[in-house]
Amino acid sequence: MKYIYISLLFSTIISCKNGNSSQESSSNYNDEIGEEGMYNDGTYCAEVSYYYSETGTNSTYTLEVEIENNDLTIIHWPNGGWLDSSHFTPINISNGEAIFTSDKGAEYTVRIIGSSGDCITDNYIDNDTEEENQ
Repeated sequence: MKYIYISLLFSTIISCKNGNSSQESSSNYNDEIGEEGMYNDGTYCAEVSYYYSETGTNSTYTLEVEIENNDLTIIHWPNGGWLDSSHFTPINISNGEAIFTSDKGAEYTVRIIGSSGDCITDNYIDNDTEEENQ
């Protein structure tokens, strides 16, 4: 009986600790949303879904995106590449989601899911760092 009590107590402590962490992350993210639900200029973490009908390619990624004046302006790929205004017309994302078709005919759905500090992307190469190393 003593073992069960200790196990329950330990589980409760862990649950409370995890609950506080998620509250802190979400409050940091909420600080980046300006007045009237609009996003402050900067980099955010987003779920990016991609569909290219000519090949049937359908993928979803977690990527960093840039927002300027409530428009989605750049999508950064983990390999150091990006999509910008030369590939699509910047689109309003003030409600947290944007859908557009690129210059190559691929359809994208971008949904903001957090701040850039919370974003985990594999092999992401920061353009500023890459330029400094050249």
